[in-house]
Order: sequence, then C-alpha cells, then structure tokens
Amino acid sequence: MGLELRLKNGKFVRTFYGRYVDRNGKRHCKRLDTEVKGNPPEGLRMRLKGDAAFEASREIAEKELTDFLRESADATDAAYHIQKLVENKTNTKWEEPPLDVLPGTVRGATHRRQRSKQHEVWKVKTVQNFVDWAKGRGLSKVLEVTPAVAREYIDAVYQPNEEGRTRTAANIRKIKATLGHSLKLVLPEAIPNPFQNVAVETTDGDRVFNREPLNPAEVDALLKAASEDPTAFDLIVTGLSTGLRRGDVCRLKWSSVDLRGEVLKLTTSKTRAELYLPIMPRLRTVLQGRLAERKEGATYVFPEAERELRTNPSGVSRRIKRAFALAFAKPQEATQDAPELVPLAKTLPEVLKAVQAAKMTAAKRDKLIDLLNRYASGQSYRVIQQERRISRGGISTLLHEAQRLAKVRFLADSQAPGMNAAIRDVTRTARAVGLKAASKYDFHGLRTTFVTLALNAGVGVDKLKALTGHHTVETVMRHYFKPRGTDARNELRAALPASLTETATLPEAKADPVATLAVQLQALTGEQRTQLAAMLKQPSPRYGNA
Repeated sequence: MGLELRLKNGKFVRTFYGRYVDRNGKRHCKRLDTEVKGNPPEGLRMRLKGDAAFEASREIAEKELTDFLRESADATDAAYHIQKLVENKTNTKWEEPPLDVLPGTVRGATHRRQRSKQHEVWKVKTVQNFVDWAKGRGLSKVLEVTPAVAREYIDAVYQPNEEGRTRTAANIRKIKATLGHSLKLVLPEAIPNPFQNVAVETTDGDRVFNREPLNPAEVDALLKAASEDPTAFDLIVTGLSTGLRRGDVCRLKWSSVDLRGEVLKLTTSKTRAELYLPIMPRLRTVLQGRLAERKEGATYVFPEAERELRTNPSGVSRRIKRAFALAFAKPQEATQDAPELVPLAKTLPEVLKAVQAAKMTAAKRDKLIDLLNRYASGQSYRVIQQERRISRGGISTLLHEAQRLAKVRFLADSQAPGMNAAIRDVTRTARAVGLKAASKYDFHGLRTTFVTLALNAGVGVDKLKALTGHHTVETVMRHYFKPRGTDARNELRAALPASLTETATLPEAKADPVATLAVQLQALTGEQRTQLAAMLKQPSPRYGNA
C-alpha cells in the first residue's frame, strides 16, 4: 500500500493516487479525492518530504486510502459468504462473475419487441461506464456491488458533466433501470438487485418538455416548406394524417394499404396494437402517387425512408427537422450556402481563439484544444482514439462544436452552418436541467399535432385512443394533448358569463377641476402668465379688491 503523485499530459495532477494489492495478488491504483496541498517533494518522489502543507495533505490521503481498503475488504468478505449461501441453497456450485460480463449480458439480452440499434448502443455504453467507475474503486465482482455502492454511483450520475450540465431525473431513472436489469441477469434469484431501493429525486428546475402541436396555419406552412423534399413531404403528410410514429410511417407496407376501402390496417411496432385508420384525402393523393411509382414486388410504401431508417435513423429525423426550420426560421437563418472548406491547419489560430473565448469548463477546453492540434497536424480519428481514449463520435462532436464556435468549415462532412443553426434554434428548447436541449419540433411532434387537432375538433378520447394505439386515456391526455390558450377561446366564451366574455365600456372618470386648472396654467406661455397676473390684480366689479 502506498501513495503516488502523477503527471497527465505533462501536467501535474493535484490529487493523490493510492497503490494497493488485492487478496488475489492483483495490483490496483485508485485516484483519491484528497487534494495535493503545498509543494510536493523534488521529482515527485514520495520517499522525500515536501513542505508542511504537503505533509498535512499526505496524512489525509493515507487515511482515505486506509478507509477505502477496509471497506473493500468488508465487501469482499460479505461477497464470499453470500456465494457460499447461494451454493448451499441451490446445491450447485456458483462462481461469482466479474463485473466485465455486465456489458455483454445487456448486449445479448432478448426483448419482446425489437429495439433500435441506437438504444442498444446506449445501454451497453451505460453499463460499461458503471463498470469502469466501479473498477476504479477497486471492485471486480458483481457481489461487491452493494446498495451503498449503487447509491454512490447514482449520486455520481447527478454530478455536472464537463459542460456544467446535469442529467434529468427521467434520464437517471433509465440509467438505474438499465444497470439493475444487467445485474439481475447475472445475480442468483436469492440476491436482491442493489439498485432496487435507490431513490431518484427530481431536482429544482427539472421539468418535462413536450412537443408543441401545430395549428392549421402552421401545418400549411410546414407542408409548403417540405414540398422541395418529396420524401419528407410524404412522410409529414402521413404522420399528420394518421398520428403514427416515425418507425410505423417509414415501414408502412403496401399490404396495410386499402385504397378502395380508404383505410390503413396495421399493427404498431411499439405497443403491438392493431389499428384501422381512415385515409384522408391528402394522404390518398400521396399514396396514389407512390402507387404509380411502385416497383414490382416492392414491400414498403416509402422504400427510401425504410432504408434510411435502417441504416441512418438520424437522417430521417434531419429531413423532418429541416422542413420545420425552413417553415419557421427567419429567412436569413436558413441559408443553404455552405462556407468554403478550409484545412484546419490554415485556420487553426482563429479556431483556437474562438474556443478560448467560449464558455466551457477548463477540462473540456483543454481536451478540445488538444484534439484540434492533433487533427490539424494530420492525425486520423483512429490514431486520436488510441492515444486519447475517446470514441470516434466524441471526437466528431467536439470538432464540429469548434467549427461552429469559429464559424468556419474545416470538416468535409459538414452541412451549411446556417441550416444547422436554424434547425437547432427552431426545433430545440433550452432547459435548466438536462444534458441536451429539449425537442420542440420533430417527427413525434406530428403525432402530438394529430392528437391535439383531433381532440379540439371534438373527436372522443376513447376513439382517439383506439386510433393512436395507446393503452390508456391518461397517456393520450398527459403526453399528446397540448392545446394552446387560443384553441379553447370559443368554448370558454360559451361557458363563462357575459360579464366576462363581452367587451364592456368602462365608466369615465370624473374630472378633477383643480388638476385640470393646474394643467391649463402649466401650458400658458410667459406672456400669457403676465397678462393673467395683471388681470387678477384688477378689482372685481362686484366684490371689490380680491
């Protein structure tokens, strides 16, 4: 057991590290929470002594490491006894699996319905983040994950990220559920899920943002803006006319279309609900146009959308968001002209200056500057991944952010910044709590519009529940019915008394003669005031001198 001081990227790390060997002979090094105070010994050699402040912080670090090792030993002993208890109850030998198996169990888990590839990747990454965190604290086996460890990790998840943003309670509950499920897959039935009783509380400022429905005029504007992209136009018409989710629209099959009977018959992919939806006139026109272009043996009504949803789901979403941006952004914000592509090596000083001036944490700024220098020098994403231990997606996200801050274009795959900014401003809503901005307009917003317009028009909730495939009325009302104040104007006018709904004439206030005279006197010119003073000095013919 011992303490270490370390350098990272050539910089001195101002926290202690603790070295130790577990009971299996495996060596570990844990970063402690104790901050290095004062001046460390020469060459960071812990055999030597630093100044008084450093030695005082060294004592605190040694106690922290001792306490950690004692707690780890207690957890290991408890895991050993639990393992023996399980073997005695089941009469079979049970070998406790290591934490490293958890990501694999989530990756190979089966579900009753198909999950998106993006969601599966998120689950594996979520579990891997927990495993890395636990191993950094000296844990290696699943039984060492106690309720106290689970609570500590959830508390850590509440902490701000590099940009100073915190997760929503809904996001943390998803993380908790995913971790609990991964442990449930490997733990014996006799062992309770350590995450089961860990409470997740909503913090101040954390609120749910729902998609905003469109009114009829806004629907017309959206369709007009989408007309230049035939695929986006057809998908939007279908979404607004049926209230179907993105996947069900993109994967709509010709076998579900009955043009003669003017009805769509399908089973939703999410809830497996059987739907019978009337084909509205505008949707009928779209379907007839698609039928005229249908290739022999084609399965899907929108084959290009089905293919894009399968290979690049974000591409479908961008098509729809782009239509929203063209419809509701200011004209100058949705410019299509992309700036000239310039190698980063030529514009690096300008980009670095923009990054230095931007508001972000010091850790993120250092990482971004390092990535920019590496990329400008010609390093590939693969090399940067290996040397910096950062994902390819993380590299791309940071470089695109630097590009946006500097308002230049050095990435060949970049779209026009004007359109990107318009999409971001129109379709997203800033919020106090959450790693990302909330979605305001997207494909799912078409479903919200469908439900809101239908309910405002008098369609019954039970009938609408059957049309959308929701199991409960509560779901429809809570998540999809979002009327505006103006939507209920006529109903309120009919319900409230005339004294509140009719325009009334307010009684005129009585004039104050003194105030009126004061205003008139103030408006007099100097000459008029002299004449008035002379008149007042003259005797009154009736009462004599004043």
